[in-house]
Amino acid sequence: RAIALGNSIGSTMTPPSMTAQAPDECFASLGEQFTAYESNHLLYIASPSMLSTSNISNGQIHLAGCPLGHITCHNGMPLFSEEGQAWIFSRTGEATTFQKLKAFNKHQQVQPPTLSLSHLHGSLEQLYELPDRSIVEQGIYWFQNSAFRLVFPAIDTVLFQDSVNLAYEPWEGPLSLERISAKGCVLAFLAIMCVFNGDSTWRPIVDSDECAIKAHYLLSNMVEDASIVTLQTVFMLHMHQIFSGRLQSAAMLHAVACRIIFMLGGHTQTNFKPYGAEVTRKEREIRHLRMIFWLCYIFDQDIALRTGQPPIMCQEHCDLTLPDGYLENCFCLPDLSNGIVSPSFADESLFPYLPGDLRLGQLKGKAFRLLYSVQALGKSDAELLRDIRELDNEIETWRLSIPLKFRPALSISQHPRLVPEIKLPQSMQHIALRLEYHHLMATIHRASGRCYPISPDASFHEGERSGAIDSSLALALEASRSTLYYLQAAIDGLAGEAFWIIVFYPTAAIMTLFFNVLLYPLDTQAKLDLGLLSSAADLIRSMPIRRLTRYEIEHLKMVDDFIAELIRLGNCAISKAKGEEEREGEARVPRGHELGHELGHEIGT
Repeated sequence: RAIALGNSIGSTMTPPSMTAQAPDECFASLGEQFTAYESNHLLYIASPSMLSTSNISNGQIHLAGCPLGHITCHNGMPLFSEEGQAWIFSRTGEATTFQKLKAFNKHQQVQPPTLSLSHLHGSLEQLYELPDRSIVEQGIYWFQNSAFRLVFPAIDTVLFQDSVNLAYEPWEGPLSLERISAKGCVLAFLAIMCVFNGDSTWRPIVDSDECAIKAHYLLSNMVEDASIVTLQTVFMLHMHQIFSGRLQSAAMLHAVACRIIFMLGGHTQTNFKPYGAEVTRKEREIRHLRMIFWLCYIFDQDIALRTGQPPIMCQEHCDLTLPDGYLENCFCLPDLSNGIVSPSFADESLFPYLPGDLRLGQLKGKAFRLLYSVQALGKSDAELLRDIRELDNEIETWRLSIPLKFRPALSISQHPRLVPEIKLPQSMQHIALRLEYHHLMATIHRASGRCYPISPDASFHEGERSGAIDSSLALALEASRSTLYYLQAAIDGLAGEAFWIIVFYPTAAIMTLFFNVLLYPLDTQAKLDLGLLSSAADLIRSMPIRRLTRYEIEHLKMVDDFIAELIRLGNCAISKAKGEEEREGEARVPRGHELGHELGHEIGT
């Protein structure tokens, strides 16, 4: 969701005393190093091996009435159900290697670096040590003067400054819970600043993971105190985890953040003074609490749609009234040149526009409830198609409400024209809205795949399909193709920080295209879609990434092998279908001697 955020913090202006150099993390394209990396590991579709695939989620991917699988929250990769693997075999005549390869590698899988105290050496007192205060003050400056604070208002700088003062205040003896919380909040802030200002002329000379490790340790005490400080800490650690590829631990931290919001009443508190107005400390806390509520709500709906796991923040229990001024201001941000940090972003009257669009987030929640909840799985075909039409109408109403400059197109051609005059930070919204819109369209219309079961032994030419179902599946396919076409054109605008968020979109898109190739292998589009799958592998390899550890490189190697296997299976399905078609044709045409015998019989009569 955060697109090119690093660029928004990069700057040509250097504030006083900010001469620190960048640590050894750097941006790189995987394509630059991918060929130099030789993996001895076979492909695995990673998920905890002890879990039954049929019990992990309600199943996001259905086709021909079969629950084929879902996207795992472990690392964002598809996980096929047993029914899905059987269906693939019925269409291709080939056994999939996914389960075999996963089992072969279950003890060799490269895991994301864990946040463990074993990474630290020395006494436990070191866990309470903080970097030089000037580094934190510099980080506050960059945060306050960048578009990043408007996308992710994780801290209120006035409230956070109080935490900084308390954390660095000289103290002897045991630390109070309040002081521990302040130190944890400072460490979590430094952890995300290391992640999100990769293109900056200044970067804090601290280790992002080490700061996160310390904050995690302090969090074990902080959770006893449900406060704004604790909430900020948990949310920033969640951000650090998700943008570092630790998707499962990020989801767990997200759940903790949601619970703290509930305890503080942020899910119901909607009355707060506008930005720029004079506020008391209490009013500032209420306003900031509500902003973190919206951030968590956005992530919550994404986690649900991506993994199939139920959301924590449901509309039945949350007041989703949009903040006053949001609609008027969410597309009215300063239009700056690329890579510029400006004091204009520090204007207190600027309303945070947040990642994506709040109304689209609400549509995601409704789509999950109507199409993918436990209750939705029991709906009749007629009820399901009715809900799909309703959601389709609502998402089109939303699309038309977006200013033309930012409005996503219904579909995107193979060579889309991007709007070159859009600059940061508006270009971030431009990219995010399109990716989210096309993914939601595909998710909504892909649900129609539950409507009609096909026997695994069915002919490739069997039966007529309902026009409504075919139309819905066609829209899901078009949205998936549009995702890949758009990403190919917009790849230069992506930020390495956002890799683990963005890589989900092409992964989900290729699954929709792959299963359609298996369903209609003789369609003229089948070969073209396999070509698009191949280009998707190149696309993912070309995506910028914040840092290349063994985990990132192995994950991308896994994605590459995974797509290669999908292409192989797709070609097998096409060959199998053509073979069946030829045999059926031969069976319909009489052989030569049989034809002569029939003609002779007719002449004789």
